[in-house]
Amino acid sequence: MTLRLHIMITAAAFALNANAVPSFRTQCMETLSKAVNINLSQCMGENIDNDSTWSFSGKQLRVRTNVYGDISHIGYKLFDSRWAKDFEAQPLLDFIERYALEQDIFVREKDKVEETSKRRIVFIEGNASMLRLRTPEMPITINEKERREYSVEWGNGKQKISMIIPADYQLFTGANAIELENIFERDVCRLTSTLIADTLPDNWKYSNISRSDNLIIASNGNYLSDMIRSDLYLEKAPEGKLVLLINESKPLQSVSNILLTGHSDKELPLDLTIDKYGYLKTNIEITLQQFIIYCQQENCKLYLGIKTHTNETITATLFAVNSKMAYNHMISLTFPLSILHKGEGKIKGRLYAYTPLQNITEKFFINNINQNQQ
Repeated sequence: MTLRLHIMITAAAFALNANAVPSFRTQCMETLSKAVNINLSQCMGENIDNDSTWSFSGKQLRVRTNVYGDISHIGYKLFDSRWAKDFEAQPLLDFIERYALEQDIFVREKDKVEETSKRRIVFIEGNASMLRLRTPEMPITINEKERREYSVEWGNGKQKISMIIPADYQLFTGANAIELENIFERDVCRLTSTLIADTLPDNWKYSNISRSDNLIIASNGNYLSDMIRSDLYLEKAPEGKLVLLINESKPLQSVSNILLTGHSDKELPLDLTIDKYGYLKTNIEITLQQFIIYCQQENCKLYLGIKTHTNETITATLFAVNSKMAYNHMISLTFPLSILHKGEGKIKGRLYAYTPLQNITEKFFINNINQNQQ
């Protein structure tokens, strides 16, 4: 390759990267990026947290991308980056940073549902315009009323802010129910269907351990009722280590392990119907492993309720619960036992994604399970 040709190719690649159009997790992020008028093409990449490149109205911005490389957060930098990274309710912090930025910009087209949600934010002391004055060095206190609300306090005296924020994932992300369902459909299909090991997953690392019928049971407790559980069944392998039980002679325990962890020696096809807002339905073909990995990325805890068991199939309802963000994914599944006996077959599922938990009673889910059994 000649030097001139190499220079031309390099220049073309640089120009292409400079003019690259960033992708956005939500419409809210795309609208906000236009409002602050910053060039985000240089932010391309996966899992980037940039809190030093851009500023707006004299204050530093934080811009973050997710595992797919989409712009997933834009807001004023209000929190210490190292602390915020490991905070369990990070979407809450993202919302506060974005909400502070939104006080300083004008967005012509606003989502009416999101604006209604924001009116539920209560300032006990201070007001929204004071948020931009917060800095990462200021001490902050956050208290949680699980599945209901967060109380947030900063500062002292006249600079004190005390606010109540509803635990509402639509509010935190700036995406309504329709968009969240579309995000699920888009992103779960983008995941690599990685095979999952037979060892005890990290989510059960601190589970309660008991023994029954020569099996070791690792339990993360129950959800809604004692019949909807997060129990894994383990046995000793010939070399002595504990592994997840997968054995056609114990179908209930084996299917529970598969549906709660995604463990299998092969990809398990999942024919999934997504029940959407407005009585719409979408059918997609993914693998069980893709769904499990998606839930794990969202820090959801999984619980399973067995509904029926015949010689051919097991039907069950799987709940992926995110208590910090007050939502769950509920998926009714039909699992053909031919997967255990012959290593073949397709799981069928019907999903309700991102169901909010704040104002929905447990009776709603129990009724829904009963209806799906009919």
